[in-house]
Amino acid sequence: MSSFNIKLVVLSLNLLFITLLEARPTAHVNIVGFVDKGTLTVHCYSEDSDLGTHLLAYNQTFPFSFSVNFSGTTKFYCYFSTQFGSGNYTVFDRLMLSERCGLNCDWYIKNDGPCLVINPIHDLLCQPWKKPSELRS
Repeated sequence: MSSFNIKLVVLSLNLLFITLLEARPTAHVNIVGFVDKGTLTVHCYSEDSDLGTHLLAYNQTFPFSFSVNFSGTTKFYCYFSTQFGSGNYTVFDRLMLSERCGLNCDWYIKNDGPCLVINPIHDLLCQPWKKPSELRS
């Protein structure tokens, strides 16, 4: 194979790779604080990204977006802490992408624990706090 043909193949592969990178879908997660007393502490992260710690008052939101990897195995987790309880929860994974919320996942963090809004029917799938507080006043 000539030098020109090799360069042409390499250039074609690079363009294909760039096109595939740009074609990855973007997912959106929105954390909404519905804890009616005190502050909601949120710390979200994945294997590749740490989004830091955020404090949310009632009805405040923390939105974030990311590109889903080629195999659809991207996972994001959030640690939530309130005076009612705390815990680490998966807020985006393959199951949510395919069956629960698609590329737009809304989480309502309530006194009783986090709730995922199921799209498109808008039902809530709620989970209890993994570590309930003794001071539930």
